[in-house]
Amino acid sequence: MYQLEVKRALVQLCFHPANGWAVTVDVDPMERAKGGKHHPDKAGRAAEALAGLQRLGAVLGKHALFGSVDVVAEHVRLGTRLIEVEADSSRQREQAMYSAVGQLLLSMKLESPRVRYGLAVPDAPEWIRQLRKIPAALSRKLVLDLYAVGDKHVQMFEAGSAIPDWSR
Repeated sequence: MYQLEVKRALVQLCFHPANGWAVTVDVDPMERAKGGKHHPDKAGRAAEALAGLQRLGAVLGKHALFGSVDVVAEHVRLGTRLIEVEADSSRQREQAMYSAVGQLLLSMKLESPRVRYGLAVPDAPEWIRQLRKIPAALSRKLVLDLYAVGDKHVQMFEAGSAIPDWSR
């Protein structure tokens, strides 16, 4: 899955505007397959995911308060979620994860029971291995939820939860 596909599935399955979520999704040119080298199918799949986000009612662009966070989902009763998203690209997964964790740390300006942070990746064994590198104690302290996203499902591991090792 490409980054825009993960964002679309995450919004559709977890933060659907029809369920009261106001969602802002930041999209950079590389996600749209603009500039650099990309897999031949990326541009078409990215355009389809982008159109899906628009149909869902997500606002595309930087959030007025939080800036360039990948997904900002706000709900009157359920609070605010700030989520960085990584997915398949030309970068090594480890580099992508380090980048996402760094971006999340820089976005952690609010400490409130109504604000939760998250990291979303494709639900694939190679990405789950990356999520498992984040110590549960650290995710609890940072209120960091982890999301493994598929086209039709999302596995959410709440802050502090251990991620099972299905490879055994």
